[in-house]
Amino acid sequence: MSSRPSLTLIGGGLVGALLAQQLARRGFTVDVFEKRPDPRVAGFAGGRSINLALAERGLQALRSAGLAEDVLRHAVMMRGRMVHTVDGRSGLQRYGVDDSEVIWSVSRGGLNMLLLDAAERAGVRFHFGQGLVGTDFDARRMRVADASGTEREVDAPVLIGADGAGSALRATMNAYRPLGERTEWLGHGYKELEIPPASQLDAALLRDSGGHDQFAIEPHALHIWPRGGYMCIALPNTEGSFTVTLFLPAQGPHPSFATLPDARAAEAFFREDFADLLPLLPRFAEDYEAHPVGTLATLYLERWHLDGRALLVGDAAHAIVPFHGQGMN
Repeated sequence: MSSRPSLTLIGGGLVGALLAQQLARRGFTVDVFEKRPDPRVAGFAGGRSINLALAERGLQALRSAGLAEDVLRHAVMMRGRMVHTVDGRSGLQRYGVDDSEVIWSVSRGGLNMLLLDAAERAGVRFHFGQGLVGTDFDARRMRVADASGTEREVDAPVLIGADGAGSALRATMNAYRPLGERTEWLGHGYKELEIPPASQLDAALLRDSGGHDQFAIEPHALHIWPRGGYMCIALPNTEGSFTVTLFLPAQGPHPSFATLPDARAAEAFFREDFADLLPLLPRFAEDYEAHPVGTLATLYLERWHLDGRALLVGDAAHAIVPFHGQGMN
């Protein structure tokens, strides 16, 4: 529709791709600039399937885009929390009365690629490998740069920032007119590990754990090893693996990431506190050394728009810890 302005989105992740598709379906001309390469060509960043817990709010957004059924075909149902105690016992705490009240484990990379495809079908133009480096809000133009640092200017009458907690657009907006930004750090960090499919684990171990076809442990649950001020969680992937996340204080007395500087120290800690989980992590040392410690924080803004010229959405406007948000719900 010619009467509607062109819109420029910064960020082609879950929020950016879904919003771009919705706007294009309403007749807007939409361009999306994403600093990372196209994951459908280069592979998803990190090279692994990092899964998310999809709840009803996220499903409703996907229904509005006509994508819920496609997503659920590639998701694993989780009926509740499977809580694992220190002495090795476990029990399921259901989320609802039956299987109509569940959440779903989905691949972030797979979901992102599905949303990109849907947005392109709706007419959205994507510009991958193009990161925002500056904006001239008065001239309604912006500068983007490719991986080599080569810059170019682009007309951007209306900018929408969906570029996550470290939003480049938010930084330029805040420099132009302070947004009242405040960040509360949780004090905990996280590190990703992995339980591989059952076929990659010792058969005797699977008998001991009550194997479940291609999954080493119960697939239809969000597994939690709660230990007071720290914990591990594990979410199932469709190919039979589980993405495991260790949450620990970043600093302070043992246990914290500061007191576990290497895989040897971390393995000794797991042998004490997560004895039933450690045998399911055959690549524990490699994963612990290779994967960085992520940070957790909540972002607050007093303002998230700029006079009809720029707007922040999703984590760019109100990043929250993954237990509540995960960039999608």
